[in-house]
Amino acid sequence: MLKLREDPRSEHVREMALHFGAELDEGNDAATITMDNERARGFISSYRIFDGLTVWVYNVTFFEDFAVDLALMEGSPYYFSYNVAGHFLHRFGEQKTFARVLPNQHMIFASGPESSVQIVFPANEKLKIAVVIVDLEQLGELDVRNAKRIHKKVGTIFSHAPEERPYRHLGSIDTEAEQYAAIVCENDSVDLVGGLLTEGAVLNMLACQIRAYDQDQAGRTVPSVLTTAELSKITSLGAYVLDNLDDDLTIAKLSRHYRLSSKKLQLGVRHLYGDSVGRYVSNLRMGHAKHLLQSTERNVSEVCDLVGLSSRSYFSKVFKERYGVSPNTILH
Repeated sequence: MLKLREDPRSEHVREMALHFGAELDEGNDAATITMDNERARGFISSYRIFDGLTVWVYNVTFFEDFAVDLALMEGSPYYFSYNVAGHFLHRFGEQKTFARVLPNQHMIFASGPESSVQIVFPANEKLKIAVVIVDLEQLGELDVRNAKRIHKKVGTIFSHAPEERPYRHLGSIDTEAEQYAAIVCENDSVDLVGGLLTEGAVLNMLACQIRAYDQDQAGRTVPSVLTTAELSKITSLGAYVLDNLDDDLTIAKLSRHYRLSSKKLQLGVRHLYGDSVGRYVSNLRMGHAKHLLQSTERNVSEVCDLVGLSSRSYFSKVFKERYGVSPNTILH
């Protein structure tokens, strides 16, 4: 277990680099370690957007369980985590059991003085995790528009949170933040351009998480027949469909793949994406088709085949219903 202490002056990335025997790259309030050895493959990075707003990214596969024990300081900041891929285990030092944080699930936590948090990243699982650390005390000292907005919003929502520390909110499965967190998780650059490219994504991801927290506190309605783990499983449907466009992706076949009843699959997709399974799959096909038409030299017939449809006339009809134009009009 790697023992760390929460401290703005600490060099956690350096300590991790030593722990893993990894390459370290530093610059512009950012640091990244890159690993490709018997212990891990991928990268871990940390960078500061501005004082009081720091981001950690884990885009890595560990080949053995990686456990961290973080001693927390008084006036601990708020941690907003979001899992794009993979899961991890989390508990406060005084707790006996770990909470399992699932794919497409957000978590917010903060601890009191003389407390600690333990995190276990499992072996042999691709992890893509973004963590935004919000220090209200530092943000309150800045005359920066975004810093003021974050300070006001985070301060307001947690003025209604339980006063006792440690505090943890394990959120519902929510896909809204995924598009922004995915951008954050791909950033391993420590230069100025890399920071600017992801700053907007970080702010949007944080806004989505705050909105999701508000919805959870207001009593967001989740289909009672579905567990959190089942909803998390359904969030991988899009990637599965795009990897298998040449298959006959019926509801029955998708239900067997996910080991869920057709009813549960339909309810989960409608809850997460607001569509039926059939419409969601069709939209993915058309989205991929549009990308191919705009970015490759393939003709309409070839694209029709590549997205798993045998009838060009049907493809054109569905494409126009989706985008309002025929596929011929947007050929690259």
